[in-house]
Amino acid sequence: MTYVLPDEDVFQGVEAFLDNYARLAEDDTYVITYTPDCRGPAAWIVLALRQRGFKAGIVAMRPMTDPDFAERLDGVLPDPATLPGRLVVITLERAGMAHFEVFEAVLNRYGRHRTMILRVISASTEFFTKAVNVTPDDLSRFNASLLHRIQPARKIRVRTDSGTDLTIEIDSNRFKWISDRGLPHPGGFTIVPAGEIATHPARVDGVLVADGAFNVNVLTSLDARLAANPVRVEIENSMAVELTCANEPLREMLQLCLDSPHGRRVGELGLGTNRGIDGFIPANSHINERRCAVHLGFGQHNQSFERVPYVAEIHLDLITNGAFVWVDDDLEPIDLTRFVPTSEPHPLDIYEEDTTGDCCGMAYGNLKSLACSVAP
Repeated sequence: MTYVLPDEDVFQGVEAFLDNYARLAEDDTYVITYTPDCRGPAAWIVLALRQRGFKAGIVAMRPMTDPDFAERLDGVLPDPATLPGRLVVITLERAGMAHFEVFEAVLNRYGRHRTMILRVISASTEFFTKAVNVTPDDLSRFNASLLHRIQPARKIRVRTDSGTDLTIEIDSNRFKWISDRGLPHPGGFTIVPAGEIATHPARVDGVLVADGAFNVNVLTSLDARLAANPVRVEIENSMAVELTCANEPLREMLQLCLDSPHGRRVGELGLGTNRGIDGFIPANSHINERRCAVHLGFGQHNQSFERVPYVAEIHLDLITNGAFVWVDDDLEPIDLTRFVPTSEPHPLDIYEEDTTGDCCGMAYGNLKSLACSVAP
């Protein structure tokens, strides 16, 4: 692997990632796995580790399907009997998450209390300059503050300056909440970029004007930013009934998503909490949905099949640019871009995001009808 020194802002982000998310310790053993489009980020992390005296194992992996990956990974893993401290495996992918069974086997082999699987999606320059300059502890405080306000609510009202006006019913007894904050937890994967709380809304009615960005689980070369091309969706009883957008290629791609099986269903209510993300990026990326705003996910939901009995191939997040949230009958809204976190502890009955799986079905969009938007 060629080690190319990144610019100062990127390297500061790499250092923050190792300190705050990997939580570097002197007796750690590091293994880096990466897809071909993440060769640069992998080199930056390996270089930063070498500068601190760590020699990391390095394994390339093909996205989604790689029959020989487990064997190659096993070739660089240490002997469990001589492992001095933690085994930290950092996986770097650009457009999704794959090889769950391989990494689950690593957890089982080395012990869930001394193994950390740190899964980076949207690995890129922007990941290091925008997504990791808020610590997991701060994200946990932001998430806790919002959860204490919204989790017990019966309904919320969401408005934006661009025209979003949504009434959303909440049922936290029926549908679980997920808190993605980047903190390590034994027995599961730690997903980054972090900074979001999410649930399945009991009911959604109104108008969503997404002027922030989209994030969808298909490979697309379209610019994900929506400031110049806002997307307006009318929603009745948690179903998208009409979508409009002035940009025709974008409208066509989004309409195809909604027209896929179960694609019109609102499967997710998400609130981004990562204040370090100071702008939306052009890539189709999870970085965008972690920005402080509201997003609705159409298609696949984030619940078990027993709670929400359908499975969709598509998961389309449409993201606002900021938002004001009224909780029940409160007169003053929460401004997601400026709210002051409280000192209340993080609730204990909240799930971490995607601990051993992928809620959004990162299948890269198998629908043949979406081929027009797939990047070459």
